[in-house]
Amino acid sequence: MRHLSFEPKRSPATYKPWSSRDHRSIILLLLQRCSSRQQLAQIHARMVRNRLVQDTFAVSRIIALLTSPSALFSMVYARRVFDQIPHPNLFMWNSMIRGYTHQRAPRDALSTFKLLLACGGSSPDTYTYAATARACAQLKGLPTGSAVHGLVMKCGFDSDMFVTSGIINFYNSCGKVDVARQMFDEMPHKDVVSWTSIISGYLQLDQLDEGFRLFDEMRKVGVVPNKVTVVSLLSACGQSQALERGRRLHSRILEHGWESDLAVSNSVVSMYAKCGETTDAMDAFEKMPARNAATWNALIGGFVQSGHCREALSMLQEMGCSHTRPDEITIATALSACAQLGDLQQGKRLHAFIEDNMITCDVFLGNALINMYAKCGDLAEAEAIFRNMPVRDVFSWTALISGYVQGNCYKKALSHFEEMRLSQVKANEVTLVSLLSACSQLGALDWGRRIHAYVEENEVRKDRCLQNALVDMYAKCGCIDIALQIFHQVRCKDAHTWNAMIGGLAANGHGREAIGLFHQMHQIGDVRPDSVTLMAVIGACGHSGLVKEGVAYFDSMSRLYGIVPGVEHYGCLVDLLGRAGLVDEAMDLIDKMPMTPNDLIWGSLLAACRIHGKMGLAERAAQNLIKLAPNDEGAHVLVSNLYAQAGRWDDVGHVRSLMGCKRIAKSPGCSTIEVNGVVHEFVAGDR
Repeated sequence: MRHLSFEPKRSPATYKPWSSRDHRSIILLLLQRCSSRQQLAQIHARMVRNRLVQDTFAVSRIIALLTSPSALFSMVYARRVFDQIPHPNLFMWNSMIRGYTHQRAPRDALSTFKLLLACGGSSPDTYTYAATARACAQLKGLPTGSAVHGLVMKCGFDSDMFVTSGIINFYNSCGKVDVARQMFDEMPHKDVVSWTSIISGYLQLDQLDEGFRLFDEMRKVGVVPNKVTVVSLLSACGQSQALERGRRLHSRILEHGWESDLAVSNSVVSMYAKCGETTDAMDAFEKMPARNAATWNALIGGFVQSGHCREALSMLQEMGCSHTRPDEITIATALSACAQLGDLQQGKRLHAFIEDNMITCDVFLGNALINMYAKCGDLAEAEAIFRNMPVRDVFSWTALISGYVQGNCYKKALSHFEEMRLSQVKANEVTLVSLLSACSQLGALDWGRRIHAYVEENEVRKDRCLQNALVDMYAKCGCIDIALQIFHQVRCKDAHTWNAMIGGLAANGHGREAIGLFHQMHQIGDVRPDSVTLMAVIGACGHSGLVKEGVAYFDSMSRLYGIVPGVEHYGCLVDLLGRAGLVDEAMDLIDKMPMTPNDLIWGSLLAACRIHGKMGLAERAAQNLIKLAPNDEGAHVLVSNLYAQAGRWDDVGHVRSLMGCKRIAKSPGCSTIEVNGVVHEFVAGDR
């Protein structure tokens, strides 16, 4: 380690002891030139030896160096220095609070602010309240932030643009954009930071119309947008895939010459890529005079988000050829592409790249690996990585639990949630949506209720996805009344909300109520029915014997809703006709299908033929079913049962012999039952 020289060499004849003033001057000069934490430690040690640790200015400089984002940043070291000062000045307090917000440690920032108030030696100023408001925004703590807002007003800082912008940003982070807007409108003077804060609030709530309207108004009153404003708008366009808005914004960027800023150019590339405009994204990328790892990440990440995962992996290879080293974000994004594609081999190659290049596998990268292996079906490897991680956050648990749900290992997912809860890691909306899906598949009502209670007790944000999952779980577990209650509580219903409730009513024998709800959806008109909606409605008609209505809904799909019927819709109509005994009409429909019937359609027809004694059509259905599903156990058993019912035992023997040749064994019937919150599986013959 290189040591610092604190004193110039002097001959014995000219030697005079250094005064404290001389030492202080040298210390301040060295602090000004300090570039590493090792050097700073030496300077600090020298200050201790020369009793300069009480020098307010010098110690303030040390804390400032340690709390500003740089190579010297260390809040642990800063706190150690700070705690040794008997009477810190306001600059030191502000540095500590600001440093904790840089570290994204809002609780530490707020506890430091409370300590400042308790000590009473210094009164908070503009910088104190602005940094504290930022901590409240990071924490999304509405009660705490509201209390800080009250202090701001009491102390007369509510007229300060800097502080007010911070409070506006806090309310935006809590989703209280109406409160933020009221504060903004009451501000006598507004700078670019204030405008950007309120615009960002609307963008965070996907209210692009109001965000862009404010952007236009901002420019009209003569406030010039900064790169934060422009990047926020571009990011919102990419997230919402608002391509035309993004194009218009890009034109303004070119008019004002903002594209020379690397962050803005990266955001343009990302916006086009997220909107799926690969040509425009590549064009903007190629025109950039300078590129860094963030540029490549913007392009690759945008392609992944828009579903162009193959293109994303191709760009990763080009990045390697350009001699730009992939960082943790690049690798994590590429792993996400592999997860979406189910490309386990490419995912393993990326895992090997991490190990070969000794890239630190922190919790962020570890989570990406867990997600990739889980989504690609290698749950053993996902579990192994999870167990070997020294630190696991909510995303680690969510990736593993979601993988087990996707792999139909529902009981395993629920047991991991129990372990997660005991580990004191709080589940988020994504975790709980996956778990509710597991409950829906198992019919585990007690578990579903327990998870619902967890949502309420832990004040988990009930976004639309979580509410939809609750509706679906209760409906599939037969609790229609509770499902309807939650359904009516959803303020902004989307197609998934309506589909879950319509499908739930239909599956529980409330076909007419399901159709009534569909009519209500149609009358309100906020949400357009999709292919899943029509499938649920036709299915509801099938369960209620409403043949004419079901055929009418099928015929109206293209004409009224612009939905081309798929094979699944034909399957629902075949099932409807078969249930009503209209087997010949069902066969006629199959013959006229614009696509090849699948095994489910032939199976549905075969079941109808068996019930209504149509042996001629049944044989044709059986032949097609065996042809399409040569190794499907259920198909062979269905055909065998048909022949047995008709007393054609030679044909039964032939089917059984065929199953033996193909080594297809009839699995015993399996059911699940939930007793005292524990899901038990049992098969035929169990006790």
